Amino acid sequence: MRTCALIPAFNEAPYIANVVKRARQHVAEVVVIDDGSVDGTADIAHAAGATCLRLPKNCGKASALRTGIAFAREHSFAQVITLDGDGQHQPEDIPVMLRVAEETGADLIIGARSFDRARMPRPRYFSNVIGSRLASALVGHEIRDSQSGFRLFRLDKLDAARLRSRCYELEMEILIKMARSGCTIAHAPIRTVYDDGQARSKMKPVRDTVRVCLWSLAFRFLGA
Repeated sequence: MRTCALIPAFNEAPYIANVVKRARQHVAEVVVIDDGSVDGTADIAHAAGATCLRLPKNCGKASALRTGIAFAREHSFAQVITLDGDGQHQPEDIPVMLRVAEETGADLIIGARSFDRARMPRPRYFSNVIGSRLASALVGHEIRDSQSGFRLFRLDKLDAARLRSRCYELEMEILIKMARSGCTIAHAPIRTVYDDGQARSKMKPVRDTVRVCLWSLAFRFLGA
């Protein structure tokens, strides 16, 4: 299937070129959605070979990804891979995602990290454990890493979903709405970099986990 990578980015100038160059080796097109950066992220990404979509101001990760999804649909991509622009996701794991998609035929592939409590920052460890347990309960299927932003999904399976999220709850919204419509889900093992002096997540574990949990209940039971 024709695949593009979507990379939402907000002030990722130190890392974005490296991520783009490595991702380009594995997909037909890399699309960076610059979410109102003021550090030249878009120009750097473009110079590295990415197609750049620019939002006029910082609108949040979900808005950036919705913009990227619309672009992928308009350009007839069958599936997209989403990954972060801050160096936490390894583009070399893209072939693993593609292979699992081909072998399983699943509609959504979640890049699942191994939750090494000794290496993973404690707040992020517990937020992921709580989020994954909640997601598993809501969708009736084991979800090993509900907060992973490294995903592959088929665009035709999102046609009926009205995505409304603005922030990090988008991953959970897509998961719940795809599961609710009967889509199949599989996992692919991925690596993630923590505390190496480079990769820095903008997610606030406690605040954003509470937000994700509340929105998840709305998506599941209120049809939000």
